[in-house]
Amino acid sequence: MKILIVKIGAIGDIVMSLAMLKEIDRQWPGAQITWVCGEGAAPLVEAVRRVDEIIVVNDQKLLKGGLLGAFGVLIPLWFRFLGKSFDLIVTGHSDPRYGWLSLTAHGKIRRQFGEGKEGRWPVPGRYHADEYVRLIAGQNGPQAVQGRVPTLSLPLRQALSEKIVSGKKVVALAPGGAKNILRDDALRRWPLDHYVRLSKKLLEKDYQVVITGSAADDGIRDSFKQLPVLDLVGQTSVTDLIALYGRTDLVITHDSGPLHLAIASGKPVIGLFGPTNPWEKVPRDERIKILWGGENLACRPCYDGKNYAVCPANECLRSVSVDQVYAEIEKIQKS
Repeated sequence: MKILIVKIGAIGDIVMSLAMLKEIDRQWPGAQITWVCGEGAAPLVEAVRRVDEIIVVNDQKLLKGGLLGAFGVLIPLWFRFLGKSFDLIVTGHSDPRYGWLSLTAHGKIRRQFGEGKEGRWPVPGRYHADEYVRLIAGQNGPQAVQGRVPTLSLPLRQALSEKIVSGKKVVALAPGGAKNILRDDALRRWPLDHYVRLSKKLLEKDYQVVITGSAADDGIRDSFKQLPVLDLVGQTSVTDLIALYGRTDLVITHDSGPLHLAIASGKPVIGLFGPTNPWEKVPRDERIKILWGGENLACRPCYDGKNYAVCPANECLRSVSVDQVYAEIEKIQKS
């Protein structure tokens, strides 16, 4: 069985799409898997150690390089796939243009997110990992299989491991994120001042607080510079973050890439939601506590897959209080 997966990014989507690998092994043990992914996502796909061939494309050029940049990515791929045949080709994107990436490959069966003869992918309100598995299985209804994101137990680099204080409870926060090559979704972020106030409460209770994020989140650092937190913003790779979260007692963040990395680490998580539907993004798992703000707002959720409601105050997420989050922390630590 030869299978081609086309899934470029973003990080959270890649984590959920890893559930496809378990379904492939369930149905076709020993299947040969080729995965086309973006540069930022490649380390995640590699970390699972199940994909036989990873084809890395420059997603920056593909998505933001105009026609010249896109064809600079597509043409080498087309030549690479000439004469190649797969039993199944799945494209985990709704935009039909992503199907162009495998244009010259022959597929006995092709499936892609969007409308098709086998129904709509993804179904609104359904956990996306379940929908990635449905792309593989082609099944819907009671016989459909639930998507399970693999737990990744990765070693933590010594330079980072030495910064974790032995004997203390460790809580990691990810106040940034919720952005990718195409957009910055500020409405998905819990307010930065809430994270700062939560950090103060945790420090008062003698927790070690770790602030995490990518280099693109550098702007959040000034808000914490007067606090004795461990600031690792911009100092970790995607796989470093999974390993780091695996060394914590709890990770707290909003709907973002770090949320999915924390889930993949297997540690307890508090996920903070507002404009997006949490049940599309997280599994129903006792390790994961969801706080969904804006319960009484008629506009919640407002994200339709492309756009958000106009909301300068970010009311739904702002309504999730620091005290609410801290109360959940105490429950988790007592359990």
